[in-house]
Amino acid sequence: MRKPVNWMQLLGGVFVGLAIYRFFTGDGWIVWAILGFLFGGFDLLFGRKTKGDKP
Repeated sequence: MRKPVNWMQLLGGVFVGLAIYRFFTGDGWIVWAILGFLFGGFDLLFGRKTKGDKP
């Protein structure tokens, strides 16, 4: 069972999504990727599990 998503991870996911969109359209994307990383968006999108999580 996944833990509930907090608002900062959700905001980070939006930033990562915006970075991916900007990357494919050719605009500046690195700032959005950094913001997504800082807000925890990569953890939300890629679902990194910790030791305590059971499958």
